[in-house]
Amino acid sequence: MKKKILIVGGIILLLIIIGSSGSKDSSNVVSEDQPNKEEIVQQEEEKPVEETMLVVTADFIDEFDKNQLAAEEKYEGRKIEFTAYIDNISEDITGTPFLSLQPSNDEYYFGTNIQCFFKDKSELISLENGQQVTVQGKVDTQMMNILIKDCKVVK
Repeated sequence: MKKKILIVGGIILLLIIIGSSGSKDSSNVVSEDQPNKEEIVQQEEEKPVEETMLVVTADFIDEFDKNQLAAEEKYEGRKIEFTAYIDNISEDITGTPFLSLQPSNDEYYFGTNIQCFFKDKSELISLENGQQVTVQGKVDTQMMNILIKDCKVVK
C-alpha cells in the first residue's frame, strides 16, 4: 500500500511541476517559427542593393533599334538612369501615368521613344513637354517604344 501511495504522490508531484512551469510568463520565449529582432535586422542588412546602370539615352535607343533581342538580353529587368527630353505626359488606357521621352529636344525627331511608367502621377504634375529630365526605372521590353516600369524622376 505504501508503494502505491508513493507512486501516486510522485505522479501528482510531477504534474504539479509540469503545470507550474507552463504558467510562467512566456513573453520572453522566442518561437522557432518567428525570427527574433537580431535576425530581422541581419536579414535587412543582407538584402543586396540594386545597382543602377547609367546609360546615354541615344546609345540606349540605338542598341534597341539595331537588335531588340540583344538589347533586351542586356537590359531587361535592370535598373537604369538616363536623361532625356519630355515628348508627352499622359496616362495609358488603364490610367497608369507615363512620360514619353526622346534623346533630343528636336521637334522633328521621329525615332524610337522611351515610355516610362510611374506609380504616382503627382511626380509628373510639375513637368512640361520639352523639359529635360533624369529618370530611373526598370527596363521591360520594346513595343514600338522602349518600355520602362517603376520610374522615378531624379531631377
